[in-house]
Amino acid sequence: MKLNNSSSTPLYDQLKQILKESIDQGIYNAGDRLPNETELCELYGVSRITVRRAIQELSDEGFLERKQGKGTFVTRTKIARELVSVDGFTDFSKQLGKNPSKRILACEEIKATPAIAEALHIPVDSPVLKLVRIMSIDQQPFVLDIAHYSLERFPNLFANFAEHESTYDVLKNIYHINIKSGSSKKIITVVTASTAEAEYLDCEVGETLFNIDKTVYDEAGIPIHISTFKTRTQLIALTITT
Repeated sequence: MKLNNSSSTPLYDQLKQILKESIDQGIYNAGDRLPNETELCELYGVSRITVRRAIQELSDEGFLERKQGKGTFVTRTKIARELVSVDGFTDFSKQLGKNPSKRILACEEIKATPAIAEALHIPVDSPVLKLVRIMSIDQQPFVLDIAHYSLERFPNLFANFAEHESTYDVLKNIYHINIKSGSSKKIITVVTASTAEAEYLDCEVGETLFNIDKTVYDEAGIPIHISTFKTRTQLIALTITT
């Protein structure tokens, strides 16, 4: 398919629109590798400069992702995440019509550090559950989550988590904790993926991630848990409702 050299629309923009339509129509699906630069040049009768600009703009807009030494791939569609929502990951995923899954990377009892103790309003050195998980949507890694809970407030917590799909259902139904809507406090920064984080999140080392530190409170204003989750900026659009 050749592009229209007589059009007032630049060739790179024509190619960009064609590739976007191919993605929208499912010709190229999330995770698919695009033809390389030479193949695209031959397929559309354009120069490498034209191909590179079209690919770069689609990458900047989040449609494509370049992986060094591997090629250019179609990214997964960004998911809009409401910042003030405190819905659990399971409920959030199901609202989107997606299939959530979780993989535990680490689970251990630790002593509360001064920072953890202050955040959870508990004594220093009191027992805390540290839970590290990968949260996936439709089998694709989405969030690396590191959470801390007071074991004096929530005894036998991990066993209950292991037996139920939703952690928030456990807190509500077993520990009779009601999460106060809109009460969570979040601090958002942008960081780059470490080697371990890149492996867990299936991305490149150095890729930008949202780092969100969150404290969730019950209806009495007492902290339920603190957590840090990291997710790829290419996969999520954070929204704010005012």
